[in-house]
Amino acid sequence: MAGSRNELYRRIKIAGMIAYIPIMLAASPLAGFFAGDYLQKKFNLPFYFLIICIAIGIVVGIRESVRIIRQVLRIDNNQPPNPNAK
Repeated sequence: MAGSRNELYRRIKIAGMIAYIPIMLAASPLAGFFAGDYLQKKFNLPFYFLIICIAIGIVVGIRESVRIIRQVLRIDNNQPPNPNAK
């Protein structure tokens, strides 16, 4: 009984982590846009600065998604989490 309960909790944890990936992929470029827009207007920067901030947001979103996928694979394979992994 305890084994099936732990398996259920593990599966729920994996589903929650995977459900977070689309949110991260949508929020990161939006954060880059708003940060770039604010800095562009505040310091009178050229337009391409906004594009650079959006690109940084996309890269951060992809990088975080890869990190989450690695964590899910570790959990699925019952490996202990590596605190030094980036």
